[in-house]
Amino acid sequence: MNALPREVLKWLQSLDLSISVKNPKWDFSNGYLVAEILSWYHPKEIKIHCFNNGTSIQSKLLNWNLLETFFKNKNYAIDRDVMEGTIHCKSAAAEVLVEQLYTTLTNRPTYRLTPRNQTFNDLSYQSKLPLHARATASTAIKNNLANTELETGPDTSHLMSKTQHIISLHQQHRQSQRLQDPDRFGIKPTLGEIRPKMKPESSQNDRNGICQSKQGRKSRPVSANRVPENVQFAEIKVKQSGRDLPASSMDQIKGQIHNDMFGTYQPTIKLGESTGYSAVAQHSR
Repeated sequence: MNALPREVLKWLQSLDLSISVKNPKWDFSNGYLVAEILSWYHPKEIKIHCFNNGTSIQSKLLNWNLLETFFKNKNYAIDRDVMEGTIHCKSAAAEVLVEQLYTTLTNRPTYRLTPRNQTFNDLSYQSKLPLHARATASTAIKNNLANTELETGPDTSHLMSKTQHIISLHQQHRQSQRLQDPDRFGIKPTLGEIRPKMKPESSQNDRNGICQSKQGRKSRPVSANRVPENVQFAEIKVKQSGRDLPASSMDQIKGQIHNDMFGTYQPTIKLGESTGYSAVAQHSR
Protein backbone atom coordinates (compact mmCIF):
# COMPACT_ATOMS: atom_id res chain seq x y z
CA MET A 1 0.00 0.00 0.00
CA ASN A 2 2.92 2.35 0.56
CA ALA A 3 3.69 2.24 -3.18
CA LEU A 4 0.39 3.90 -4.08
CA PRO A 5 -0.03 7.70 -3.97
CA ARG A 6 -1.96 9.21 -1.09
CA GLU A 7 -4.94 10.33 -3.19
CA VAL A 8 -5.29 6.82 -4.64
CA LEU A 9 -5.29 5.29 -1.16
CA LYS A 10 -8.01 7.66 -0.02
CA TRP A 11 -10.02 6.83 -3.13
CA LEU A 12 -9.83 3.07 -2.46
CA GLN A 13 -10.88 3.52 1.15
CA SER A 14 -13.87 5.63 0.13
CA LEU A 15 -15.24 2.83 -2.09
CA ASP A 16 -15.86 0.52 0.89
CA LEU A 17 -14.64 -2.62 -0.87
CA SER A 18 -15.47 -6.08 0.42
CA ILE A 19 -11.76 -6.94 0.67
CA SER A 20 -9.32 -4.52 2.29
CA VAL A 21 -6.34 -3.87 0.08
CA LYS A 22 -3.16 -4.83 1.91
CA ASN A 23 -0.87 -6.07 -0.85
CA PRO A 24 -1.95 -4.86 -4.33
CA LYS A 25 0.33 -7.38 -6.00
CA TRP A 26 -1.84 -10.27 -4.72
CA ASP A 27 -5.18 -8.58 -4.05
CA PHE A 28 -5.74 -7.39 -7.63
CA SER A 29 -4.29 -10.40 -9.46
CA ASN A 30 -7.60 -12.27 -9.95
CA GLY A 31 -9.49 -9.16 -11.12
CA TYR A 32 -12.30 -9.45 -8.58
CA LEU A 33 -11.50 -6.18 -6.82
CA VAL A 34 -11.16 -4.45 -10.20
CA ALA A 35 -14.69 -5.59 -11.08
CA GLU A 36 -15.95 -4.40 -7.70
CA ILE A 37 -14.43 -0.95 -8.28
CA LEU A 38 -16.00 -0.73 -11.74
CA SER A 39 -19.38 -1.80 -10.37
CA TRP A 40 -19.51 1.41 -8.32
CA TYR A 41 -19.25 3.52 -11.49
CA HIS A 42 -21.09 1.19 -13.91
CA PRO A 43 -23.57 -0.87 -11.85
CA LYS A 44 -25.74 -1.80 -14.84
CA GLU A 45 -22.89 -3.10 -16.96
CA ILE A 46 -20.72 -4.80 -14.34
CA LYS A 47 -22.45 -7.55 -12.41
CA ILE A 48 -20.28 -8.64 -9.52
CA HIS A 49 -21.88 -12.09 -9.38
CA CYS A 50 -20.39 -12.86 -12.81
CA PHE A 51 -16.87 -12.79 -11.38
CA ASN A 52 -15.18 -15.51 -9.37
CA ASN A 53 -13.07 -14.61 -6.34
CA GLY A 54 -10.70 -17.55 -6.83
CA THR A 55 -6.91 -17.81 -7.00
CA SER A 56 -6.56 -20.38 -9.79
CA ILE A 57 -5.22 -19.35 -13.15
CA GLN A 58 -8.51 -20.35 -14.81
CA SER A 59 -10.49 -18.01 -12.55
CA LYS A 60 -8.06 -15.20 -13.25
CA LEU A 61 -8.27 -15.62 -17.02
CA LEU A 62 -12.08 -15.72 -17.01
CA ASN A 63 -12.34 -12.55 -14.91
CA TRP A 64 -9.78 -10.64 -16.95
CA ASN A 65 -11.37 -11.65 -20.25
CA LEU A 66 -14.62 -10.03 -19.10
CA LEU A 67 -12.77 -6.95 -17.89
CA GLU A 68 -10.78 -6.61 -21.11
CA THR A 69 -13.98 -6.72 -23.13
CA PHE A 70 -15.48 -4.01 -20.95
CA PHE A 71 -12.36 -1.82 -21.33
CA LYS A 72 -12.54 -2.09 -25.12
CA ASN A 73 -16.22 -1.18 -25.19
CA LYS A 74 -15.63 1.88 -23.01
CA ASN A 75 -12.34 2.82 -24.71
CA TYR A 76 -10.53 2.88 -21.38
CA ALA A 77 -6.78 3.37 -21.63
CA ILE A 78 -5.70 0.25 -19.76
CA ASP A 79 -2.58 -1.31 -21.25
CA ARG A 80 -2.51 -4.99 -22.10
CA ASP A 81 0.96 -5.36 -20.58
CA VAL A 82 -0.33 -3.94 -17.31
CA MET A 83 -3.16 -6.45 -17.19
CA GLU A 84 -0.83 -9.37 -17.94
CA GLY A 85 1.61 -8.20 -15.31
CA THR A 86 -1.21 -7.99 -12.75
CA ILE A 87 -2.40 -11.51 -13.61
CA HIS A 88 1.09 -12.96 -13.14
CA CYS A 89 1.79 -10.87 -9.98
CA LYS A 90 4.63 -8.90 -11.53
CA SER A 91 6.33 -6.23 -9.47
CA ALA A 92 4.58 -2.79 -9.58
CA ALA A 93 2.05 -3.97 -12.21
CA ALA A 94 -0.97 -3.83 -9.87
CA GLU A 95 0.01 -0.35 -8.66
CA VAL A 96 0.14 0.94 -12.24
CA LEU A 97 -3.25 -0.65 -12.92
CA VAL A 98 -4.88 1.03 -9.91
CA GLU A 99 -3.42 4.41 -10.86
CA GLN A 100 -4.73 4.06 -14.44
CA LEU A 101 -8.16 3.14 -13.08
CA TYR A 102 -8.10 6.15 -10.76
CA THR A 103 -7.19 8.51 -13.60
CA THR A 104 -9.78 6.98 -15.96
CA LEU A 105 -12.71 6.86 -13.56
CA THR A 106 -12.19 10.12 -11.66
CA ASN A 107 -10.54 12.23 -14.38
CA ARG A 108 -7.87 13.25 -11.87
CA PRO A 109 -4.15 12.91 -12.42
CA THR A 110 -1.79 11.21 -10.01
CA TYR A 111 1.25 13.08 -8.74
CA ARG A 112 4.56 11.29 -8.36
CA LEU A 113 8.04 12.64 -7.83
CA THR A 114 9.54 9.99 -10.10
CA PRO A 115 7.74 8.27 -13.01
CA ARG A 116 7.01 4.56 -12.72
CA ASN A 117 8.98 2.00 -14.65
CA GLN A 118 6.54 -0.20 -16.58
CA THR A 119 9.01 -2.96 -17.45
CA PHE A 120 7.76 -4.99 -14.44
CA ASN A 121 11.05 -6.63 -13.50
CA ASP A 122 13.22 -6.66 -10.39
CA LEU A 123 16.14 -4.64 -11.76
CA SER A 124 15.33 -1.67 -9.54
CA TYR A 125 15.38 -3.96 -6.51
CA GLN A 126 18.59 -5.67 -7.63
CA SER A 127 20.37 -2.34 -8.08
CA LYS A 128 19.79 -1.55 -4.39
CA LEU A 129 21.50 -4.76 -3.22
CA PRO A 130 25.27 -5.11 -2.73
CA LEU A 131 27.19 -6.69 -5.60
CA HIS A 132 27.69 -10.06 -3.92
CA ALA A 133 23.94 -10.41 -3.19
CA ARG A 134 22.59 -9.66 -6.64
CA ALA A 135 20.87 -12.32 -8.73
CA THR A 136 22.53 -14.57 -11.28
CA ALA A 137 21.11 -15.32 -14.73
CA SER A 138 19.14 -18.37 -13.56
CA THR A 139 17.77 -16.47 -10.55
CA ALA A 140 16.75 -13.56 -12.79
CA ILE A 141 14.75 -15.94 -15.00
CA LYS A 142 13.11 -17.49 -11.94
CA ASN A 143 12.17 -14.11 -10.46
CA ASN A 144 10.88 -12.50 -13.65
CA LEU A 145 9.17 -15.44 -15.35
CA ALA A 146 6.19 -16.71 -13.34
CA ASN A 147 4.89 -20.26 -13.42
CA THR A 148 1.52 -19.00 -14.61
CA GLU A 149 3.24 -17.57 -17.69
CA LEU A 150 4.59 -21.02 -18.49
CA GLU A 151 1.08 -22.48 -18.18
CA THR A 152 -0.70 -19.82 -20.24
CA GLY A 153 1.98 -19.17 -22.85
CA PRO A 154 0.68 -19.45 -26.44
CA ASP A 155 3.68 -21.42 -27.68
CA THR A 156 7.29 -22.31 -26.91
CA SER A 157 8.78 -19.59 -29.12
CA HIS A 158 6.89 -16.91 -27.18
CA LEU A 159 8.31 -18.19 -23.89
CA MET A 160 11.80 -18.42 -25.39
CA SER A 161 11.61 -14.79 -26.50
CA LYS A 162 10.59 -13.74 -22.99
CA THR A 163 13.45 -15.73 -21.49
CA GLN A 164 15.94 -14.22 -23.94
CA HIS A 165 14.70 -10.73 -23.09
CA ILE A 166 15.25 -11.39 -19.37
CA ILE A 167 18.78 -12.70 -20.04
CA SER A 168 19.66 -9.66 -22.18
CA LEU A 169 18.47 -7.30 -19.43
CA HIS A 170 20.51 -9.26 -16.90
CA GLN A 171 23.62 -8.98 -19.09
CA GLN A 172 23.16 -5.23 -19.42
CA HIS A 173 22.83 -5.02 -15.64
CA ARG A 174 26.05 -7.03 -15.23
CA GLN A 175 27.89 -4.73 -17.62
CA SER A 176 26.85 -1.73 -15.54
CA GLN A 177 28.16 -3.52 -12.44
CA ARG A 178 31.55 -4.05 -14.10
CA LEU A 179 31.74 -0.35 -14.85
CA GLN A 180 30.80 0.59 -11.29
CA ASP A 181 33.42 -1.63 -9.62
CA PRO A 182 36.12 -2.77 -12.11
CA ASP A 183 38.51 -3.85 -9.31
CA ARG A 184 36.06 -6.47 -8.08
CA PHE A 185 35.89 -8.15 -11.49
CA GLY A 186 39.61 -7.77 -12.21
CA ILE A 187 39.16 -5.56 -15.26
CA LYS A 188 42.42 -4.06 -16.53
CA PRO A 189 42.39 -0.81 -18.45
CA THR A 190 43.14 -0.98 -22.16
CA LEU A 191 46.03 0.78 -23.85
CA GLY A 192 43.64 3.41 -25.19
CA GLU A 193 42.44 4.17 -21.65
CA ILE A 194 45.98 4.32 -20.22
CA ARG A 195 47.31 6.62 -22.92
CA PRO A 196 46.70 10.29 -22.08
CA LYS A 197 44.24 12.06 -24.28
CA MET A 198 45.95 14.59 -26.56
CA LYS A 199 44.37 16.91 -29.07
CA PRO A 200 45.56 16.37 -32.69
CA GLU A 201 47.85 19.11 -33.98
CA SER A 202 46.43 21.11 -36.87
CA SER A 203 48.57 21.34 -40.01
CA GLN A 204 49.99 24.78 -40.83
CA ASN A 205 50.86 25.99 -44.30
CA ASP A 206 53.59 28.59 -44.83
CA ARG A 207 53.62 31.25 -47.49
CA ASN A 208 55.43 29.06 -50.04
CA GLY A 209 52.75 26.39 -49.79
CA ILE A 210 54.94 23.87 -47.95
CA CYS A 211 52.99 21.56 -45.62
CA GLN A 212 54.86 20.44 -42.56
CA SER A 213 53.64 17.22 -40.89
CA LYS A 214 53.91 16.22 -37.20
CA GLN A 215 57.15 14.29 -37.81
CA GLY A 216 58.83 17.36 -39.26
CA ARG A 217 59.04 16.11 -42.85
CA LYS A 218 58.25 18.57 -45.62
CA SER A 219 56.17 17.66 -48.59
CA ARG A 220 56.75 18.98 -52.06
CA PRO A 221 55.10 22.36 -52.64
CA VAL A 222 52.07 22.35 -54.86
CA SER A 223 53.49 25.09 -57.14
CA ALA A 224 56.65 23.07 -57.93
CA ASN A 225 54.88 21.01 -60.57
CA ARG A 226 53.92 24.11 -62.51
CA VAL A 227 56.15 25.52 -65.25
CA PRO A 228 57.30 29.14 -64.70
CA GLU A 229 56.07 31.65 -67.19
CA ASN A 230 59.58 32.72 -68.30
CA VAL A 231 60.62 29.20 -69.40
CA GLN A 232 59.96 28.12 -72.97
CA PHE A 233 60.60 24.84 -74.70
CA ALA A 234 62.28 24.52 -78.07
CA GLU A 235 62.21 21.25 -79.96
CA ILE A 236 64.99 20.39 -82.35
CA LYS A 237 63.97 17.97 -85.06
CA VAL A 238 66.59 15.77 -86.68
CA LYS A 239 65.96 14.37 -90.09
CA GLN A 240 66.06 10.60 -90.04
CA SER A 241 67.51 8.62 -92.85
CA GLY A 242 67.78 5.02 -93.78
CA ARG A 243 71.26 4.81 -92.25
CA ASP A 244 73.03 6.05 -89.11
CA LEU A 245 73.77 9.76 -88.84
CA PRO A 246 77.33 10.80 -89.59
CA ALA A 247 79.61 11.88 -86.78
CA SER A 248 79.61 15.53 -87.95
CA SER A 249 75.79 15.76 -87.57
CA MET A 250 75.97 14.29 -84.11
CA ASP A 251 78.62 16.81 -83.05
CA GLN A 252 76.45 19.66 -84.35
CA ILE A 253 73.44 18.50 -82.35
CA LYS A 254 75.49 18.09 -79.18
CA GLY A 255 76.92 21.59 -79.62
CA GLN A 256 73.44 23.10 -79.85
CA ILE A 257 72.34 21.32 -76.71
CA HIS A 258 75.49 22.36 -74.84
CA ASN A 259 74.85 26.05 -75.59
CA ASP A 260 71.43 25.99 -73.84
CA MET A 261 71.06 26.54 -70.13
CA PHE A 262 68.98 23.40 -69.62
CA GLY A 263 69.20 20.53 -72.01
CA THR A 264 68.21 16.95 -72.22
CA TYR A 265 69.28 14.39 -74.76
CA GLN A 266 66.66 11.81 -75.58
CA PRO A 267 67.36 9.06 -78.04
CA THR A 268 64.27 7.56 -79.66
CA ILE A 269 64.24 4.14 -81.22
CA LYS A 270 61.32 2.88 -83.26
CA LEU A 271 60.81 -0.80 -83.89
CA GLY A 272 61.17 -1.80 -87.52
CA GLU A 273 63.05 1.38 -88.47
CA SER A 274 66.61 2.58 -88.38
CA THR A 275 68.02 4.33 -85.36
CA GLY A 276 67.34 8.05 -85.10
CA TYR A 277 67.89 10.76 -82.50
CA SER A 278 65.94 13.73 -81.26
CA ALA A 279 66.88 16.35 -78.74
CA VAL A 280 64.70 18.63 -76.62
CA ALA A 281 66.14 21.72 -74.96
CA GLN A 282 64.62 24.18 -72.59
CA HIS A 283 66.10 27.59 -71.90
CA SER A 284 65.20 30.67 -69.93
CA ARG A 285 64.73 34.01 -71.54
